[in-house]
Amino acid sequence: MQFIRHRGTETLSFRQLDELNDLPKGSSFRVFKRHKAVLEEGRDYFYLPAEEHPQLIERLRREGLIYGSTVHLVLITRSGYKKLNATG
Repeated sequence: MQFIRHRGTETLSFRQLDELNDLPKGSSFRVFKRHKAVLEEGRDYFYLPAEEHPQLIERLRREGLIYGSTVHLVLITRSGYKKLNATG
């Protein structure tokens, strides 16, 4: 699995998490939305708005690391992934 490095941290996109866990498209996003309250932005995930990161989002889209329909990007860190797995 190719990590996406952001602010010196290894992260994964929702597409990568869905593929890693053999889940249908959107599954990891729905888990994230349900449990967002237990996650800390900047530690467990990074939110990158499209207007601030258009080149990065486009590059990741071209590389197939995010879904083609991605507008605003959320990258999950290792700690965030562990919390999401613990909460189901």
